[in-house]
Amino acid sequence: MALKECDNLRHRREQALTACCMAAAAEADLALQPARRAAMLMDCLAVLRAAHPAADAAQWGMGDFRRALRGPLALLLPATTESDDGLGTLCLFDEDGLVRDALQDLCREHLVPQVALDRHWSWPRLRAEQEERRLYEILRRLDPHEYRRARALLAESPAGPVRELRRAWDQLWMRFDFFEAVSDWPWCHLDGWWYPCPTCRWPMRVVRRAGEVEVRCEAHRARGVHYRLSLEPVAAGAAPLLVGTGSASDPVVGLPASTEHLALSRPVWRYGVLPTLLEIELRDRLQGLEHVQVEMWPGELRPDEYDLKITLSPPGRRTSYFRVDAKAWESVDGLARALLEREPTPYPLIILLPNHQEHEVEFLKERLAGRRITVTTLKRLVARIEKAAGGVR
Repeated sequence: MALKECDNLRHRREQALTACCMAAAAEADLALQPARRAAMLMDCLAVLRAAHPAADAAQWGMGDFRRALRGPLALLLPATTESDDGLGTLCLFDEDGLVRDALQDLCREHLVPQVALDRHWSWPRLRAEQEERRLYEILRRLDPHEYRRARALLAESPAGPVRELRRAWDQLWMRFDFFEAVSDWPWCHLDGWWYPCPTCRWPMRVVRRAGEVEVRCEAHRARGVHYRLSLEPVAAGAAPLLVGTGSASDPVVGLPASTEHLALSRPVWRYGVLPTLLEIELRDRLQGLEHVQVEMWPGELRPDEYDLKITLSPPGRRTSYFRVDAKAWESVDGLARALLEREPTPYPLIILLPNHQEHEVEFLKERLAGRRITVTTLKRLVARIEKAAGGVR
């Protein structure tokens, strides 16, 4: 079997295993409301069907799924042609119908957080969490130089022609299997073309309304990254022209939406690329400020502890340290829950949000009360450090 086919099978087998574990957790929770349990099981069954060949998937009904959950996993997982991985003989329930402790071990080994079992997360949220954790697991295994290089590449090369990406990522290419074909993302296609955001370089969304087409970056629309389709004709085989309609709508050129163009998966873009851009912008805004030293991505630390260490040492005054963890979550409520689930840090920590989320700072502060955490935005933090440093460059 070809390497790509083996990777695809392993991916489908892992997805099916995760779906079975989530379904078993929902089945075992007697306090879970029936409607919520039914929704969870339908979600997991859909994932299971997608993991199997279409002909096999059509045979699976909800009753079949629930009965099979109480038997060996071989009944549910896609068959493997590789050496036996031992999963097929495992059972998620014991002979008394109780969920086995091994369920938690399986989830931990496949990057499913315990809270996902306890609170019965939706499948999209779980997959996003798994992708983020998988990214950090890979980053943790890199040496400090490779780690800093990988973080920079998240911002510099998140999408583009596969040849250019392979050249940019070089020796790190085989370690980062987070790229997907843009051809599989119809939401960013405009007549067979896609357009990279001028800020984050990731594909922009195409929105069709009555009589008009808008192309925008979901993350940077608030900063003025949005366009409309030009009515100006183009040559045959050329990409449609876009007209900027926002303050940050720099000219963009369409690229073919083909299998030869790849982009980082959405979770990696959301939780890897966007925070990295925020960190780089903070560093650049503080560049040249007297008595201020910025250390990016301390490689000796766990990557999820903090991203920047800012040292402020004005003459005649005590040295101050700012440990900054940049976040670019869509939901600050979800961010609050994630931060509360983390072990408290032994040092004060600054959570940095994009400027457009300034109105959500107070909400996050209230949710994190009692922790050694300060919540601020890029604009506020830069002003605070400039004032403390005397504003001298």
